[in-house]
Amino acid sequence: MTFAWLRSRVVRQGRIRTELGYGVFLSYSGDRDRQWLPHLQRTIERHSRPWYKPPRIRVFLDDSGVSIGPQLWGKIEAGLSRSEWLVVMASPEAKASSWVDREIEWWLENRSVDSILLVVSDGQLVWDEQRGDWNPELSTALPTRLSGRFEQQPVWKTVDLRHPDDGADLLPDVDGVALGIASVVRGLPEDDLKSEGMRDTRRNLRTARITAAILGLLLLITSTVSVIALVQRAEATRQRDHAVAQQLISQSSFLATRDPFGARLKALAAWRIDPTPESHLAVLNAAVNPETGLLAHSWPVGSVAYSPDGKTIASGGGDGIVRLWDAATQQKVGAPFIGHNQGISSVAFGPGGRTLASASADGTVRLWNVADRRQIGDALNPRSGAINSVAFSPDGGTLVTTGDHDSGAAVRMWDVAAHRQIGKPLGGRDSFVDGVAFSPDGRTFATADADGVQLWDARSRVPLSKKMGVHGISVTSVAFSKDGRTIAASDYDGSVRLWNTSTRKPAGKPFTAYGWSADSVAFSPDGTMFAAAYSNGSVQLWNVAQHSPVGAPFTGHTGPIEDMAFSPDGSTLATASNDTTVRLWNIRAQRQTGPSIDTGELSKTVVSPDGRTLAVTRSDVVRFWNVATRRQIGGPLDLGRTPTDPTITFSPDSRVIATANTYGTESGVRLWDLKTRRQTGKLPNDGRTSADYALAFSPDGKTLATSTRDSIRIWNLATHRQIGTVPGVTGWTLTFSPDGHTIAANTQDDTVALWDVATRRRIGETAPGHTAGIMAVAFSPDGKVIATASRDNTVRLWSVATRKQVGEPLTGHLSGVNSVAFSPNGKVLVSGSMDQTVRLWDVGTRRQIGEPLQGHSGAVAGAVFDPSGRTVISWGEDKTVRLWGVDATVDPVRSLCSWARGAFTAGRWRAYVPAGPAYRPLCPKSGAK
Repeated sequence: MTFAWLRSRVVRQGRIRTELGYGVFLSYSGDRDRQWLPHLQRTIERHSRPWYKPPRIRVFLDDSGVSIGPQLWGKIEAGLSRSEWLVVMASPEAKASSWVDREIEWWLENRSVDSILLVVSDGQLVWDEQRGDWNPELSTALPTRLSGRFEQQPVWKTVDLRHPDDGADLLPDVDGVALGIASVVRGLPEDDLKSEGMRDTRRNLRTARITAAILGLLLLITSTVSVIALVQRAEATRQRDHAVAQQLISQSSFLATRDPFGARLKALAAWRIDPTPESHLAVLNAAVNPETGLLAHSWPVGSVAYSPDGKTIASGGGDGIVRLWDAATQQKVGAPFIGHNQGISSVAFGPGGRTLASASADGTVRLWNVADRRQIGDALNPRSGAINSVAFSPDGGTLVTTGDHDSGAAVRMWDVAAHRQIGKPLGGRDSFVDGVAFSPDGRTFATADADGVQLWDARSRVPLSKKMGVHGISVTSVAFSKDGRTIAASDYDGSVRLWNTSTRKPAGKPFTAYGWSADSVAFSPDGTMFAAAYSNGSVQLWNVAQHSPVGAPFTGHTGPIEDMAFSPDGSTLATASNDTTVRLWNIRAQRQTGPSIDTGELSKTVVSPDGRTLAVTRSDVVRFWNVATRRQIGGPLDLGRTPTDPTITFSPDSRVIATANTYGTESGVRLWDLKTRRQTGKLPNDGRTSADYALAFSPDGKTLATSTRDSIRIWNLATHRQIGTVPGVTGWTLTFSPDGHTIAANTQDDTVALWDVATRRRIGETAPGHTAGIMAVAFSPDGKVIATASRDNTVRLWSVATRKQVGEPLTGHLSGVNSVAFSPNGKVLVSGSMDQTVRLWDVGTRRQIGEPLQGHSGAVAGAVFDPSGRTVISWGEDKTVRLWGVDATVDPVRSLCSWARGAFTAGRWRAYVPAGPAYRPLCPKSGAK
């Protein structure tokens, strides 16, 4: 009876609460306010009620993050209609927000302006007493619709910043803001409100003491069922944590391109809360995602630059404001630089990073002190129309600006210290110069215009020879290589052309892709590659030496890219677009590392177990390459005349190779010392011939298995004598289990047969599953699982003990799969396919990790991991061998923590993780670099 009455009271109280209105409606815009407003909401309500009663002031705050639409507006309009006060969080973001404008418009039509409170969270408000209204030039935080609405100066509150106890960055004084709002809404002085809170606290303490006594008695009564309750609570917690983790996994996938930082944090939080194969896959996908950050603006972004130490990013928007961002946390750093009255076209850090230059369509260049956020001297104003680009000399003493020709030539040089133009303008009156770049030694600089690229002597200020370019094709951007010997120029024809700075002649053929214009170009810091941005919003990395694309294009921008910048360490590329975002890309994540190895032949290829040597066979020779240096080692190994490519394999210690010639005078299996290139033995030939051989060393290197069309033969390498035969085998793939006790080979029935090495007896074979021939077989490092690659476009996993398929097939390849291999830790698979891609798979979930590795222009014949598991080596019919960086797959948690550099804090946990699970440190101290 008592419990039924209590339940009905709780239900009725909940129904009453849902029908109450709101005292305050919080209107805001921007990620900065989104992070601390939930805290403000809770604090306002806490100031207005004791813990056991409903709040006297309920606060409406939309924190859904849903884009504007009919469904969300209905929710917002309902909140507005049930609210008594509108609190506008005034900031430059709110001023530019159409959403905030719409909420204010509704309030002015349905409520009084006297019930609007203004809280300045960023920027400033300035009241002009003479006009009796706001000063429109100085009030950077005022939403436009509130101009001319107040009959007299209203009272507003500015958010103060304070140092937290842990000494971290300044945080908003939430308690002060909440007390001020609650005081106005309730009509009580702040001192009375504080006194009321103290009385409530004393009352709460008395109530708590009584409650504690009652609870002690209840605990004594219910002690007999406490164990069951604890078990049930633990299970409920486990189920809740699992549900939250699943929600985080889904959100991480959704945010991969919208908020890469949040996607990474959510995936890692899911793993910490509920370490399952699914959450581990989420961490893997987050770690290998090349898109690592998104800096959101309210206006198109015209320029981006890294500070020399790589810790800060500067971006300039169409609103004329320059913002600084912490490269690790991807949060705004300090106040923005405000001074231009039109869009920013170019930003550049000085050599020491203490000075920043910004150029604008308003025709001025401004220099800023990065430390105190103040402008240095007057603006540089050539009064010649819009400024398109700006560049510092390497010593920081000179600035070059380019622009249009409204009032003369478009290239000007400036003395930075004196704030004065150096000499007369450069160039003709008919030019429109779009880009500028200094050579690394500072002796020359290059400008880009409609006629090509012009080199200038920085000291004499005279052009050096004729322009470099193609007649009729406008150049859009120019960049110097690290050594200064090469210039890269992008053009409207969709090409990037390289020019030798000494000879002024083209350095090879143009780099051309897509059907779009190339809008921007930037060299990587090491000069081995450059990035080209295209008008469709994509970015392609190019290998300079091999004149080939590096991986697939970066896609994500929805508008043209206006500017790009590599981080000083070359690990990240920042791209600024008129889609109002700056995106950050990890150029090493699952990308090709270094140049490919051009074998020059369509050949059989094998990599030594130690990952150091590459062997390529062709007809009667074997050639070797050093994988690290990409250089051929010594001369070819002559195998004697044979009309077909020999089969080759390395011994486990990588010191011996075995070759099998199928026809000719030198047919049979021979052993070679890799160092001396001399034959050390030959296995007796019984006169049989076959179209194919397969070779496999046992893990201890003492035994060799050979396969022909009718049998498998096992050889003792010490005596060079056959010690066993497995008849009736027709497979062309052959591999030993890690313990050396079992041999696996494919069959004509598209299955894998297993044999016991000691008894040569058939153990069994995998169940039917593949619908086409099996091309490759691999054991997992623990020997419990077999992976098979097939021409039916799938990879499948099989239990060695039961020979049954493990889970569903691994699907994704668009054509037959030629190879499969496990990573050293057995957690990841790599496969190579005739669809010209290499793909990585998570063994635990049997799902693909990230996007395919693209770069081969022909079918991929093979792919393996190096012994560290951090590099994949692949080779294909395009006659190349390529190396791919997959470091993040070895330890994705460590990879994410290293990338975050301490940015995954407890505060970020509260911002991104739903309420419920207790905070868990996302990264160990050793991982937060």
